Amino acid sequence: MALRTAGSVLVVFLWSVAVDLGQDGWSVTYTHQSICTLKGSTVNISCSYTYPSDHEIKNTFWFIKWESDMDPEDLSSVSRYEGHIEYLGDKKSEGSLRITDLRLSDSAGYRFRLITSGGKFAGSPVSLTVTGNLSHISH
Repeated sequence: MALRTAGSVLVVFLWSVAVDLGQDGWSVTYTHQSICTLKGSTVNISCSYTYPSDHEIKNTFWFIKWESDMDPEDLSSVSRYEGHIEYLGDKKSEGSLRITDLRLSDSAGYRFRLITSGGKFAGSPVSLTVTGNLSHISH
């Protein structure tokens, strides 16, 4: 017997809360450390952060690759993410990322980066795993 879904099914598995504590008031907190969801769906990776009160925000962004001798690349400047990601942050304490129409190739470790007038800080990666479509269930 085969069962077909009347609409789309969204399955999201979420694991734990991750907090990266830096020194002197730096922190990045993710609501979920690991996310597993379906291809074609939308995911929000929630993030909040703190920094020393005497600093001013210069830039905040998300990245997936970081070479030790170079600054990480802001995902909003990567062509394959154009029209596919949205930064939902307020540039004060919230830096969430929305990724729409998820692709299998979006599976990666996503990290938040904060640059202020007095320093730089990055959170540890949030693991995003994108799995195939769930079009029908057979028994």
